[in-house]
Amino acid sequence: MIDISKWAFENKKLIYFLIAVLIVGGAYSSYEMSKLEDPEVTVKVAMVVTTYPGASAHQVELEVTDVLEKSIRTMGNIDNVESYSYNDLSLIQVELKTTVKEADVEQCWDLLRRKVANAQAELPEGAATPLVKDDFGNVYGMFYALTGDGLQDRELSDYAELIKREVSELDGVERVDLYGKREECINISLLQDRMANLGVKPAEVLATLNGQNKTTYTGYYDNGDNRIRVTVSDKFKTVEDIGRMLIQGHDDDQLRLSDIARIEKDYENPTRNELFYDRQRAMGILIAASSGSDIIKIGKRVEQKLDELKAERLPTGVECHKVFYQPERVSGSLGTFILNLIESVIIVVVILMITMGFKSGVIIGISLVVTVFGSFLFLYFVDGTMQRVSLASFVLAMGMLVDNAIVIIDGILVDLKAGKSRMEAMTAIGRQTAMPLLGATLIAIIAFLPIFMSPDTAGVYTRDLFIVLAVSLLLSWVLALVHVPLMANRILHPEVSKEASTTGKRVYEGKIYAVLRSLLRFSLAHRWSFVFAMVALVVLSAFSYRFMKQGFFPDMVYDQLYMEYKLPEGTNYTRVTRDLEEIEAYLKTRPEVTHVTASVGGTPGRYNLVRNIANPSLAYGELIIDFTSPDALVDNMPEIQQYLSSRYPDAYVKLNRYNLMFKKYPIEAQFTGPDPVVLHQLADSARSIMESCPDVYLITTDWEPQIPVLTIEYDQPTARAIGLSRNDVSLSLLSATSGIPIGSFHEGIHRDNIYLRCLDEQGRPIEDLDNTQIFSSLPSLNGLLTQEMMMKLKTGTLSKDELVETLMGTTPLKQISKRIDVQWEDPVVPRYNGQRSQRVQCSPVPGIETEKARQSIAAQIEQIPLPDGYKLQWQGERNASTKSMQYLFKNFPFAIILMISILIMLFKDYRKPIIIFCCIPLVFVGVVAVMLLTGKTFNFVAIVGTLGLIGMIIKNGIVLMDEITLQISQGVEPVTALIDSAQSRLRPVMMASLTTILGMIPLLPDAMFGSLAASIMGGLLFGTLITLLFIPILYALFFFCYRNNPQKKWTAFCTLPLFCCGNMLATTPWWLAFFQVGIFLVFPLIQFGYNGKSGSKKPFHKWFFYVFYPLHLLVLGILRWVVFA
Repeated sequence: MIDISKWAFENKKLIYFLIAVLIVGGAYSSYEMSKLEDPEVTVKVAMVVTTYPGASAHQVELEVTDVLEKSIRTMGNIDNVESYSYNDLSLIQVELKTTVKEADVEQCWDLLRRKVANAQAELPEGAATPLVKDDFGNVYGMFYALTGDGLQDRELSDYAELIKREVSELDGVERVDLYGKREECINISLLQDRMANLGVKPAEVLATLNGQNKTTYTGYYDNGDNRIRVTVSDKFKTVEDIGRMLIQGHDDDQLRLSDIARIEKDYENPTRNELFYDRQRAMGILIAASSGSDIIKIGKRVEQKLDELKAERLPTGVECHKVFYQPERVSGSLGTFILNLIESVIIVVVILMITMGFKSGVIIGISLVVTVFGSFLFLYFVDGTMQRVSLASFVLAMGMLVDNAIVIIDGILVDLKAGKSRMEAMTAIGRQTAMPLLGATLIAIIAFLPIFMSPDTAGVYTRDLFIVLAVSLLLSWVLALVHVPLMANRILHPEVSKEASTTGKRVYEGKIYAVLRSLLRFSLAHRWSFVFAMVALVVLSAFSYRFMKQGFFPDMVYDQLYMEYKLPEGTNYTRVTRDLEEIEAYLKTRPEVTHVTASVGGTPGRYNLVRNIANPSLAYGELIIDFTSPDALVDNMPEIQQYLSSRYPDAYVKLNRYNLMFKKYPIEAQFTGPDPVVLHQLADSARSIMESCPDVYLITTDWEPQIPVLTIEYDQPTARAIGLSRNDVSLSLLSATSGIPIGSFHEGIHRDNIYLRCLDEQGRPIEDLDNTQIFSSLPSLNGLLTQEMMMKLKTGTLSKDELVETLMGTTPLKQISKRIDVQWEDPVVPRYNGQRSQRVQCSPVPGIETEKARQSIAAQIEQIPLPDGYKLQWQGERNASTKSMQYLFKNFPFAIILMISILIMLFKDYRKPIIIFCCIPLVFVGVVAVMLLTGKTFNFVAIVGTLGLIGMIIKNGIVLMDEITLQISQGVEPVTALIDSAQSRLRPVMMASLTTILGMIPLLPDAMFGSLAASIMGGLLFGTLITLLFIPILYALFFFCYRNNPQKKWTAFCTLPLFCCGNMLATTPWWLAFFQVGIFLVFPLIQFGYNGKSGSKKPFHKWFFYVFYPLHLLVLGILRWVVFA
C-alpha cells in the first residue's frame, strides 16, 4: 500500500495549494449555499376535489367518491386513499408509498390525473370536472397580511393584486398567491308586490336576463380586402345598464327592471375564505421561493420591493404585516447553529490544547477548520443546503472529526519521544494506522446509513446527518494523513525521554496511566465477575427503559402557534366568525400575546412545512397567535387551552405547536366496516373509554353528528297538470334561498356574478317556504292545449292575458307539494382505502407522553368486540412513528453486515469482530442513565444518535484492537500487551470521546437535537470508559486458555439454566432482547473460557461454537413460547 504521509511530504506544495482551495472555496460556498430553516421534504400527498351541487353526503359518496376511488386505487404505489364525502363536495386524499422516489412523484401525479379523467365519464350529470391538487408540499416561506385603513374590500384586493404582480417578477420567487378575497356579486331581488301590480312574471324576467346578457355569434363582414367581425353589443356594461333593461308589463307596458326589483352590489354568501389581522379585515399574500434558492436573499428582495411600492404606489394606511416570515426565522435559526458550531470548535480545540499541549491543539484545530470548510465546498457542488439539520450534523461530528488527527498526533509525539528519526516519526504512525482508521471511519459513517436509506418523512428530514458526516469524516481521514504530519513537522519538537531512548519502549507516566494499569490488572484477575457485572448493568438498563420519557418528534421552538376551531358541519359561518372574534378579544387582553391572525373557512396555505392543513369547511376557523417569546408560549398555552375548552364546549378547540409530524390528532383509533350504524356504536364505545381516562382530553370524532334537511314531497300529478316540473320547483326554491346564477358582469378586470332572488311582499327574504312562488323556467304548451282550452280560444272566452298567466304565472309551493318534512342526514361520510371508517380522536393531557397516553386506553379499546368485516387500526402519531421505525431498522441489518465485513477485512479473524460487537450493548447503559438524569425525551432523533453511537464505539474498539494485535504480533507477552495497548490508546480514545462529548454541549438546550446530544454524551462516556477495560478482558477470555480450573466449568454449566430461567421470565420484548444480549455475551466467553488454549483444533470445540451456540437460542425461544402460550 502507498505510504500516504510520505507522499504528502514529497508533494508539499500541492497539499498546501489544495488546503487553500478548501478554505477559500468553503468560505465562499458557505455564503452562496441555499439557506433554509428545514430540509426540503417532498410531501407525497395529492387531493382530488369534485363538486356535485345538490347531492347529499351519501349520494356524493356512492355516485362520485366511490367511482373515483375505484379508478384511483388501480394506479399502484399508493399507501392509502382517504376520502370525505360532504354535501355537494367530494374530497379524496391520495398518499403515495414512502418508497416512491422523489423524482417519480410527478409521474405518479400525472398517472393520477389520467385515472381521474378515465373515471369522469362514469360520474353523474351535474358533477363538476374533478380537480387534482398536488401542490401540498409547496411551502410559502413568506406570509403577509395586507390591511388598509378606510379602504373597501375591492380596493384592498386591487392593491394585493398589484403586489402580487410586482413580487412575482422578482428573481427566485416561484409563485405568489392571495387568500381572503371576498368575491363581489350583483343581487337582483324581485319585489313580489310591485311585480303583481305591474303584471310582470318571474319567468319573463329570468328569460329576458338570460337572453340579454349572452354573447352571440353574428359572423364576419367582407369589405373588399378586409374581413370585419360583426357583433351586437347588448351585454351589461354598468350596474345601471341592468336596471334600465326593459320588461314586458300589463297592456304592453314597457317597464324597466329597476321598477320591479332592487339591484345592489353585495358579497357572495356564504363567504368561503376570510382573513383578519388584529381584528382588521386583511388580504393574505403568500410568497413561495424557488426550490434550492436562498430564502434569506429572496426575503431581502421582497422586503425591498414592498418598501418601494409603499413609498411610490400604495396609499397611506396600507400596511404589510408579517404573519409568518421564514427569512427571519432561518436567519435566527442558522445564526444560533453557526454560533453552536463555533462554540463546539472552540471547546474541542481548547480541550485538545489542555490535554495534548498547545501546539498539538493548534494543529488539530487547523485541521478541524479545514475539514469544516472543505465539507461546505463539497455540499455546495452537490446542491446541498444550509439548514438546521446540516449544521447540527457538523456539531454532532465535531468530536469525530478530530479522532483521526488525534491518533496521528499522539503517535507522532510518542515516536518522537521514543527517539525515532523525525521523518520516520512523521510517517510511521500513518503507515501503521491508515487502514484501521479508514475502516473505523467507514464504520462510523455506516452507523448512520439506515437514516439515509429511510424513505419516510422523518428519514428524509434527517438525511443530511449521513451526508454531512460521510463527507466530513472521510475528509478528516485524508487530512489526518496528509496535512497533520506536515504541520506537526513544522511545529512539534518534544523532548526525547531518556528511558525511551535507552530502552526503545514507550513510556506511560502519570496518575491516569497508573489508575488504568491497576484497573486492568484487577479486572483481568476477576474477569468473570466483571463480565457478569456488565451483563447486570445491561439488564438493569433494560428494566429502567420503561421509565424514560417516550416521544416521536419534538415541537419546534417558535414564538407562534395556531389554534384550530371546528364546529359541527351545518353550523353557519357567521357563528364561527363571531366566536373567533370573541377568542381574539380574549387573547388580546393577555400581555404575552402580541398579534392574532384569524382565518375563516380553511387554512390560508402551507406557509410552514411543520403544520397541519385543514379541509375547507364553513364550520372551520383558525387563529395564528404570536407570543412575546417561546417561553411565554409554553408557559401560558395550558391555561389558554383550558379556558377555550370550557368556554366553547360544543366546539373542537385546540392549540397546536408546530411539529414535523403534523398530525392533527396525536391519538386516533380508526374503525372500518360497511355499516355506519355499527361504526357509530364502535366509536361510541371507544369514546366512552377515552372520556373515562384522565390521561387524554379534547376527544372528538371525524363522523359529524347528523344535521336537519328540509325535504319537499313533490306532488308530480298536480304540478304536471299546471305545466310545472321538478326542475321548476328546484329553480324557484333556489331563487328564494341562494339565488339563481344568471351570468356575470365585468367591471374593469373584476368579474361579478349576477344572482336573481325573490323576496316576499314586504321585501324581505322568504322565511316560509310554503309561500314560495313556483314558476316555469321554460314555459310549454305541452299538457295545456286540451280540447276544452282549444274551444275557449276559438270562442274568444279565453283572452291572451289569461293564456299568458296560465303559461307564465306562479303557483305557491304548498299547492304542488304534499308536505315539507324535516329529516336528518350525515353531513360527511369518511372512508379509508375504499371502506367506510370512523375515527375517535384525542390528545394527551399536558405533561403526558403521547404513547403513554395511548397505552392507557389501548388495552380497553382493543378489547371492544368487532363484528365480522370490521377492523381497528391505530392512526395518528402511533402510525407515523411505527412506519418511521420500521423503515429505520429495516436497513439496520445491512449496515451491521457492512460493519462486520469491514472488521473481518481489517483483522482477518472472526473472534475480534465478536469482541468489539460485544461492547455495543454497553452504550445503552449510558444512554438510559443520562436520559433519566436529564429528563430528556427518548424520541426519533435520540434513536438516531444511539445508532450513531454504535459506530463511535466500534471505531474506538478498532483503534484499541489494532494496537493489541500489533503488540502481540511483535511477540509481547499477552497480558502485558493488553495493558500496554490500553495505555497506548488511552489518550487518543479518551480525547476523541471527550471532544465529541464536550462538543455536544451547545446542542443540549436545542429542542430538536437536545435529546440526540444527551444520548450520545451519556452512551459515549460510559461506553468509552468500559471499552478500555472490556475489550482486553474479552480478548483474554477469547484467546487465552484456562488449564485445570474446574471453577470455570462449573460457572459454564450453572449459567445455562440461569439464562434459560431469565429468558422465560421475560415479559416484554425489551426484556427478551436484553436477555438475548446477555446470552450472546456470556456463552462465547464460557466456551473460550474452558475450551483449551487459543487456536484449539479439537473437533468438539468447533461443534460447540458453530452448532450448539446458534441452536440454543432457538431452544430458549421455544421454552419461552411454551411457558407463556
